[in-house]
Amino acid sequence: MSRHGADFARPRPTRETTPNLAPMVDVVMVILIFFMLGTSFAAREGVLSMQLPADVGPGGGATVTISPAVRISLQPAEGGAGVRLAIEGRPLAGHGFDDLYRYLKGQIDRGADPRGRVVLAVDPTVRYKHVIATFNACARAGFENVQFALSSADRAADVSDGRS
Repeated sequence: MSRHGADFARPRPTRETTPNLAPMVDVVMVILIFFMLGTSFAAREGVLSMQLPADVGPGGGATVTISPAVRISLQPAEGGAGVRLAIEGRPLAGHGFDDLYRYLKGQIDRGADPRGRVVLAVDPTVRYKHVIATFNACARAGFENVQFALSSADRAADVSDGRS
């Protein structure tokens, strides 16, 4: 028996071997998750996220006007039973709270901002019922931001008490 042909025999085709891709896919997924988590929480510097209403505020090139506060003064009337009302230092045409309501309602009807400030400067000797009636007239007219002015005597007392 001759082995002459056995030494030069062609090797039988074997199954092709390919690299195992499972570890590579695992590594790629871990890197992908790392970058996704790292970028989703990073906010750009100088950017604040907020929700602003689209229908208000100045547009491009619009001017912003700041409406001044309406100042209503309450002083005791002669004899102390009533009250004298003055708006921006001018006495009110009528003397009642209905006249004040009509004046303020007219301001709203002419385009005054209902969220604009109304400041009540009340003399300390004015009866409380007059202060409440004035406040109610402002609210009935549609003003939402009614404030009370702090008198200079009150401010001086706060400073001397250390409450400033």
